[in-house]
Amino acid sequence: MKFYNREKELGILARLSTLSRTSSHMVVVTGRRRVGKTELIRQFSKNKNNILYLFVSKKKPHVLLEEFKDILATKIPLLQTVSFDSFDDFFLFIINYMKEHPIFLVFDEFQNFENVDPSVFSIIQNQWDTNKDNIKGGFIFIGSVYTLMRRIFEGKKEPLFGRATSKLFIDPLDPDAIADILYDYNIDASAHLPFYFMLFGGIPKYYFLLDRYRLFNKASSDIIKTLYCEINAPLQNEGKELLIEEFGKNYYLYFSILQVIAGGETQMARIADGTGININSISKYLEELTSFYQVLERRVPVTEYKQEKKIGRYFIKDPALKFWFRYIFKNQSLIEIGDINGLTNKILNDLSTFMGKSFEKLVRELLLKRNIEGSLPFKFNKIGGFWTRKGDVEIDIAALDEDKGRILFGECKLNGNKFKKSDINQLKENARYVKWNIGKRKEDFALFSMHTLTKSTREFLKKEEIFSFDLKELLKKPSKV
Repeated sequence: MKFYNREKELGILARLSTLSRTSSHMVVVTGRRRVGKTELIRQFSKNKNNILYLFVSKKKPHVLLEEFKDILATKIPLLQTVSFDSFDDFFLFIINYMKEHPIFLVFDEFQNFENVDPSVFSIIQNQWDTNKDNIKGGFIFIGSVYTLMRRIFEGKKEPLFGRATSKLFIDPLDPDAIADILYDYNIDASAHLPFYFMLFGGIPKYYFLLDRYRLFNKASSDIIKTLYCEINAPLQNEGKELLIEEFGKNYYLYFSILQVIAGGETQMARIADGTGININSISKYLEELTSFYQVLERRVPVTEYKQEKKIGRYFIKDPALKFWFRYIFKNQSLIEIGDINGLTNKILNDLSTFMGKSFEKLVRELLLKRNIEGSLPFKFNKIGGFWTRKGDVEIDIAALDEDKGRILFGECKLNGNKFKKSDINQLKENARYVKWNIGKRKEDFALFSMHTLTKSTREFLKKEEIFSFDLKELLKKPSKV
C-alpha cells in the first residue's frame, strides 16, 4: 500500500533536516497509535544516510543498550570497537559523534524509557543543555502514549520540559485522502466513503489491514466480520490496545463512559444515568477524557459563546473508537461465546442509524476543506451544529460568517432524494430558534446528501431556495453555487 497525504509534515521535516546541517534540533512526534508516525519518519528517511532509527522496547537496560549498539554499528563503524556500561555512556558517545557528523537519531516509542530506565530523560537533558550549540543534527522522539509524552516534554518539573525545538502532532488522514485510497482500489468514494469513514476514520493502519486481508471491494458484512467479529479478529481488542495503557488502573470507568457515549448519549446527566456514576463525579471523568486524554470532544451550539455545562455535549473524536465501543466492547458476551454471525448481524442491523451520525461528522470535515477553497455559497469562519437547551430543536450543520452576518443552516441525509417540503419547513422553523443577529443576518439553507441527487430533486430544492450538495460534489471540489 502506498503512502498518502503527509506533504505538510514531510515539508516540516525536510526544513529541519536542512537546518540541522549547521544547528541542532530536538523533534517530538506524537499522535494516536496506528496514525502513521513511524511510517512518516521512514518516508522522510528514504535516501538519507544520516537518519538512524532505534525502537525503544521494554527490555532490561543492558539488553537494549547492546541492541542499540549493534544496530548503529552498521552505520557508525567506530561502534564496533566500543562498549557501553550505561545509557550515560551511550548518549555521551552519540553527542560527541554529532559534533562532527549531522545525524538524526530516531527513538520510536520513546516513552518506554519510563519502564526501561527513567534516568535517560535526565541524561538527555544534561547532554543537550551542555552541547546543543556544538552539535549538528539532533533527535526525533516518537511516542504513542500521548499522556506520557505530554508529561515528559510539557511537565514543568520534568527534565525535558521546554527542550523540544519542534513538535509534530500527526492527525488522521482527512476525507479527501481516504477518498484517494478508495479510488486507487477502484472503489467509488462518492458511494462508499461514509462506510469506510465510519469504521476506520483516517487511520492508515486500518486501510493497510484492508489491503493485507484483500478486503477492498468486499461486502460490508465481510469487512466487519473479518476485522472485528471472527475469533482473534485483528481489530477485536483495538480499544483495549489503544487506551488501557493511557487510562491505567481506572480504565474500566472510562470505558463505561465511552460505551454510553458511543451508544448515543451525549449530555452529562444522561451519561451519568447510563453509567451509574454520580452526576457530581461524572464531570471530573468527562473533563479528563476531554482535556487530558483528548478522546472526547465537548461541543456547544455554534452560536454559543459561553461554555455552559448544561448545554455542552460530548462526542468520541475518533470514528474507529466510536465504532469499537458501540459494537465490540458492548457485545463482549457474544465474542466470548464465539457467536460470530450473531455479532455481525447485530452490527449490520444498526449500521444505517450509526452511519447517519457519522455522515454529519464527515460533511463537517469536507466543508472545512471546501471552505478554504471558496467552493461554498460563502466563506464561513465558524461551523458546528445547533440545539436548544432542552434538545427539542436540532440543526445538523450551522456555519457562520460573523463579519458579514451570514449564516447557513444545513441538513444531512443519507438519501437526500427523500427530502420533502415538510422537511424544508421544519429546517426553516428550527432556524427561528437560533438567536444570532436576529433581523440583520442573511440566511442560507442547504441539503447535504450521501446519495447522488436526482435532477428532479435539485430542481425542487432550487425552487425552494435550498442549496444542494451530494457527496460526489463535496469530494470533487465543486464550483461556487
